[in-house]
Amino acid sequence: MTEWEVMDKKHDKKSESAKEQLVDWEDVAKRAMADLDNYRKDAEKRQMEMVQFLKANSLIKFLEIYDDLNRAVEFVTDEKAKQGLLEVQKKFKDYLHQDGLDEIEFKAGDEFNPILAEAVSYEENEVGEGKVIETLEVGLKYNDRVIKPARVRVAK
Repeated sequence: MTEWEVMDKKHDKKSESAKEQLVDWEDVAKRAMADLDNYRKDAEKRQMEMVQFLKANSLIKFLEIYDDLNRAVEFVTDEKAKQGLLEVQKKFKDYLHQDGLDEIEFKAGDEFNPILAEAVSYEENEVGEGKVIETLEVGLKYNDRVIKPARVRVAK
């Protein structure tokens, strides 16, 4: 074997080794890019969850006013005043719905669901055990998450 052939074989081995290293580094770079992409997606998801959480907390403050408005409608006897309150109540309800809020309300006889409602009292009633007697306060869900459970009376 000539000196040139020996050098050529060494060069081929080094070249092959360099190609293998290049493939390894390309693989490392691809994994790093995938990790970075996953991190970005995760960070965006957490940011959106935080925005929704803060928005839900802000909306909760309005819920007290909404509850007061609902109670006021029940107790007002003057028809013109009641009609005005009903219009305000409808606008308020539409606003909340546009913002992703949905009401949780039970009718008499509905099955009590502790995930969606809080039992304020358990009473004897003919509607049947474990059934809702009456909704005292409407609950609310924000993007399918309960942020305020309905308050209900339940039959025992």
